Amino acid sequence: MHRMTRFLSVILCSSHKYILIGESKTWAEAQEYCRQNHWDLATVQTDEEWIEFNKSRAGLQLNTWIGLYDDVNSWRWSFQNENITFMNWDAPQPNTYMGKEYWAYFYSDGYWNDYRCESRLPFICQSAGQPVLVTDPEMSWNEAQSYCRENYTDLITVRSTEENQQLAMMIQSHTNIWSAWSGLFRDSWKWSDQTSSSPSSLPWAPGQPDNKFPQEICAAVNSDGQIADESCSTQFFFFCNVKEPVKQQILRLEVKAGDDVNNQAITDTVLKEVQQKLREQGMPADVKVVWREQPDGKLFQKIKESKKEISQKCNVE
Repeated sequence: MHRMTRFLSVILCSSHKYILIGESKTWAEAQEYCRQNHWDLATVQTDEEWIEFNKSRAGLQLNTWIGLYDDVNSWRWSFQNENITFMNWDAPQPNTYMGKEYWAYFYSDGYWNDYRCESRLPFICQSAGQPVLVTDPEMSWNEAQSYCRENYTDLITVRSTEENQQLAMMIQSHTNIWSAWSGLFRDSWKWSDQTSSSPSSLPWAPGQPDNKFPQEICAAVNSDGQIADESCSTQFFFFCNVKEPVKQQILRLEVKAGDDVNNQAITDTVLKEVQQKLREQGMPADVKVVWREQPDGKLFQKIKESKKEISQKCNVE
């Protein structure tokens, strides 16, 4: 292990300000426009931000895009947040029925279906790499996850056709069971600029989100100032965040790591953990944390130890 150092740029920004763009674009086109010309599509999370946003849209009787979207491509396994590499969805799953299905179960034939978390089902844990079917009591997905983590390792992870078939046969061996929770889940609604989201606290229109038509995974504010899910290919006017950096602070981060510390996946993980820790310490949501670029392109640099440090290490008994 080596001592490695890296610099972070903490960019402090003013409160969100919003600008209406009077051009009809799809959600993706609107996002691209905002990122090229301003900051990003509008993030409206706190009560203070909604007051400011509603001032910007006063009198507007049109649907307008904001930066909220349903992250339907974030499926992963509960155990260690492992990315999904094998899939066996039943057609036409996953369909996010009524806009509220973020967890997955196995059918007895081995196919998968997305489902609502609060539904109570049998579930399959994993222990030392082996599946354990729990049939009584039936639990919600979150309850099943907690149970598996407390009593075994976690909810089950599936990486191959063979493993999937083994689980199907396990369910079939119980005549009164037709399905069981897996460890598969995904994130729900997020902001384009990656500000932490609390979807349940947002001012959704009655019955929203409902994914009434497939792929209503982008959010717009309607004429009543409430949020509704819409097809991302629909063209609306849109709001951008206008944020001017007012202060930049450089932090020095020192870690102990191996030679692969500059791997992209590792540096992304480290940055997310730093952001989370700073958020827990009260860092505002509109503060952006980024790596500071180094001339040689590497993110972390090995620290050269002084002769005094080396001598102190050698003299420790």
